[in-house]
Amino acid sequence: MAKQKLTRQAIALAFFGGALGTLLRWSTSEVLPSLDALWLVNILGALLVGFFAGHEWFKPEGRRIFWSTGFAGGFTTMSAIAVLPLTETLDFNSLAITVAGMLLAGFVAYWLGLKIATRMSSK
Repeated sequence: MAKQKLTRQAIALAFFGGALGTLLRWSTSEVLPSLDALWLVNILGALLVGFFAGHEWFKPEGRRIFWSTGFAGGFTTMSAIAVLPLTETLDFNSLAITVAGMLLAGFVAYWLGLKIATRMSSK
């Protein structure tokens, strides 16, 4: 992979895409219970990243930076998995199953998004 040059345009695209994704993530957390919101944004976000990676429309660098790095990066909260041990509602076994399930579902969602986008791009 070629080394990317960090430009003002790339920073602005990632910033505004991230702001949009973060706003949508916050809106989701206002509507759903926290663990449900965490599952939804992480799995949907993984699906979107796969879609963005596989669809031709997202291949130009600017679109990829805005949608994949910015929007999906701001929308997903995989780092929030680190906060799960702080919740008092899950014991260690439930926590391990939840984290493993979320990671596995994320990989499957990414793969599915990639397949859908590749199929759409080839038509």
